[in-house]
Amino acid sequence: MAVFLNVENYSEQNRLSPPTPYLDDEIGFFLFYGKITEMTSFWDNLPQPFFILAPMEAVTDVVFRHVVKQAGAPDIFFTEFANATGWVHAGDKAIAGRLIKTDDEQPLIAQIWGGEPGDMEAFAKHCAELGFNGIDINMGCPAKSAIKSGGAALIRRPDIAIAAIDAAKKSGLPVSVKTRLGYTYVDEWREWLTAILKQDIVNLTIHLRTKKEMSKVAAHYELIDEIVKLRDEIAPQMLLTINGDIRDREHGLEIARKHPGVNGIMIGRGVFSDPFCFRKSKTDTDNHKEELLTLLNYHLDLFDSYQPILGRPFETLKRFFKIYIHDFDGAKELREKLMHTTTTDEVRSILAHNDHPHYTY
Repeated sequence: MAVFLNVENYSEQNRLSPPTPYLDDEIGFFLFYGKITEMTSFWDNLPQPFFILAPMEAVTDVVFRHVVKQAGAPDIFFTEFANATGWVHAGDKAIAGRLIKTDDEQPLIAQIWGGEPGDMEAFAKHCAELGFNGIDINMGCPAKSAIKSGGAALIRRPDIAIAAIDAAKKSGLPVSVKTRLGYTYVDEWREWLTAILKQDIVNLTIHLRTKKEMSKVAAHYELIDEIVKLRDEIAPQMLLTINGDIRDREHGLEIARKHPGVNGIMIGRGVFSDPFCFRKSKTDTDNHKEELLTLLNYHLDLFDSYQPILGRPFETLKRFFKIYIHDFDGAKELREKLMHTTTTDEVRSILAHNDHPHYTY
C-alpha cells in the first residue's frame, strides 16, 4: 500500500452553467504534512484499460477540459505542461493560468517539466498545496523551448531525469512520467525505458515515437508487446499507458485487447477529430451536427467565463473551431465565416442564423 498526501475537495457543479473557477487565492484547505494518512492512490482504483486526455500546450486548459468532460469524460485529466523553473523565479505569471482548475475535475494531474531538481521539488509541492491528485513529469516534449532544459532533452540526460523524479516524489503525491521511445533513434527505447522503469513511479506513458520523429510518422505499435515484456521484467507493479495515433475509445480498447498488459490509453490529437472520443456510447449520427454546435456554444460560454482569469486573446479560440465545424453540409463555409469573427458574441450570432441547435448544456 502506497502512502500519499490526499486532498479531497468535491462539490456538485450545475450542468447548466460553467463551473466556478478554482483560484490560487481561494484555496479552502491547508495541507498538514505531519498527518499523512495511509491510503491507496487513485491510480490503484482505475478501470482497465483507463483513458487519459493527453496534456497539450494551449489546448488542455480548464476551459477545454470541461468541454471534453461534457462531451464524454476520460478517467484522468492532465493539465497543460507548466515549467518549474519559470514558476520558481517568476511565480504564477510564468505559468499563465496553466494550473487553474475547478474542484469537479477528478482526478486531475499537474504535468510539469524542467531540468533543475530543486525547482521540480518546489513546484511539485506547490501543486500538492493546490490539491492536484498527482504529478506527471514531461520527458517527451520536442519543442525547442522545452528541450533547452527539460522535455525530450531528459532522454539524453537520464541522471537528471532520475533526479527530477526523486524531487517530485517529495511532494507526497504519486508521480508518473510521460516520454517517447528515444531522442533520435527508435532503438534507443530499451535503454531509456529501462532507466525509467527502475524509478518506482506509478505510471509510465509512452508516446510511441522519438523526439526526432515528432508526429510525422506512424506510431510504433509493433513495439508495444516488447515494451510490456520489459515492464513486466523490471517493474510489474507499474502501470503502462500507450499514446500515439489513437482515435477514440473503441480504438483504444482494440489496442488493449491486442496487447495484454497495456493498462492505459492516452488520447491527444484524436480529440480534434472527435470531441466525443472518450464517450462510451457511439455518437448519434442523426444528431451529430446539433451535438457539435451545442458543444461549441458551451465552449464559448466557458471561454467568456474564464477570460478575466486566463486573459487569453479571442484569436486563441479559433484553433478549436475545426473541432466542431466539420463533417456536415456547409461546414467549410461556416468555418470560414467563424474564422473572420472577433468576439464570442459574433460567433454566437452566426451560429444562431445557421440552424442553431437546442442549447442544453
